Amino acid sequence: MDHKMLGKWMAEGQVTLPQVLVKNYAAIGLNENELVLLLQIQSFAAEAEFFPSMEMLTDRTTLRLEDTIKTMDSLLKKGVVAIEQSKDNSLMISEQYNLEPLWGKLVAFYENVEADNRQDQEVEQQTNLYSLFEAEFGRPLSPMEAEMLSAWVDQDRTSPDLIKEALKEAVISQKLNFRYIDRILLNWSKQGVKTIDDAKRVAEEFHQNGRTSQTINQSEVKKSAGSIPLYDWLEKRKG
Repeated sequence: MDHKMLGKWMAEGQVTLPQVLVKNYAAIGLNENELVLLLQIQSFAAEAEFFPSMEMLTDRTTLRLEDTIKTMDSLLKKGVVAIEQSKDNSLMISEQYNLEPLWGKLVAFYENVEADNRQDQEVEQQTNLYSLFEAEFGRPLSPMEAEMLSAWVDQDRTSPDLIKEALKEAVISQKLNFRYIDRILLNWSKQGVKTIDDAKRVAEEFHQNGRTSQTINQSEVKKSAGSIPLYDWLEKRKG
């Protein structure tokens, strides 16, 4: 390759578009013509030409002038490109294209994707919880049991991992019922249990002591949101 030609190419500089735009332009409602026009706006900006005319943009594409105008109008209406005005020291007004709305749309797109992923994960975790409980109980959950399980997750904001750990405790205690699991979860909440390690520590202490640190008065039974009863963990535990 001619080194002089290569030098000229390098002197022209480079135009880059974020990979997130190239991968997701269709997902945010753009078509190929609009993507090419955005690329050309970036290219002109790299040459310090911040408001190229429709004719200048057309010359760098295979679009007809009327198609360039329609495409630019579409970008403006979609809120992807903005036109800003500014004054210089001589009070001359100049205009330029601003692509910040485009970057804002991409940020919002990714935030929505992450939110959807979190929601999908929560649904999957809750579905797995139902399956785990039904496997341990050896039968489908009743409507009341399903409602209580949902309340632990949605209202009490108890992590699925802690709920699984409480289920294990109930299995070990040979007291496989929802009220007993509810007592465990409430007791853990009162003791500030947030992680699996916390739960295992409290459970181990409970096993060693043979009783909880508090004697529970039945008149102190509390209720969670939605009037689903929450009972304290049993004072004594049977092996």
